Amino acid sequence: MTLNKIFHLSFILVLIFAVYGCKKSYEPPPHNLFENEQLVIKTAKDLVGQNVSFTTAGYFESDTLKSIVAGVEISENNIYGIKFYLISWVDGEFQIKYSTNVLNGSFVQCLVNKIKFSDFDNELIYYNSKNYFLGSAGGDVYSHIIDLKKLKVYSAHLSVISEGRVSLDLSQNIDNPMLKNFFVSYFRRDYPNLRLVERAL
Repeated sequence: MTLNKIFHLSFILVLIFAVYGCKKSYEPPPHNLFENEQLVIKTAKDLVGQNVSFTTAGYFESDTLKSIVAGVEISENNIYGIKFYLISWVDGEFQIKYSTNVLNGSFVQCLVNKIKFSDFDNELIYYNSKNYFLGSAGGDVYSHIIDLKKLKVYSAHLSVISEGRVSLDLSQNIDNPMLKNFFVSYFRRDYPNLRLVERAL
């Protein structure tokens, strides 16, 4: 066999390996799993850890593909707050695709669930700490809306300093009027005289 033929044969073998050896057959996500709350929790704990405080399944990345969101309470190394994880079906298995930074809040006595706005084709996560950080002399309420398609967190922070002195800080990345109106109208129901501030939270 000539050197030229050996070269061509080697090239063909390499090409066959590249095309077929590295090609994975697509496996669709197990849609029945998303409807089973216990399996959703188990999937989240297997990837994130046993200290999962919140899980839900929904159309967070598109209006056709379901994924899982898990929330974890953070309390270590003088860092306290909450963190959310996006768990997606990738290459035939569930993987952590994204996680937020540690956000202000706690999963104790909070309100957290998926939410749908008409301006968005995907579902979002809504969090509100409610009265957990509030006392008789004042306190704070933390609220977040998480868009896991754009991988953005929109935040609001209500500060109650004293009776009659209430301010609402909104994160500067809120570029959708519907989200801004949602935060403002929610807090104005209880605090009609709140002062609105926009800053980087």
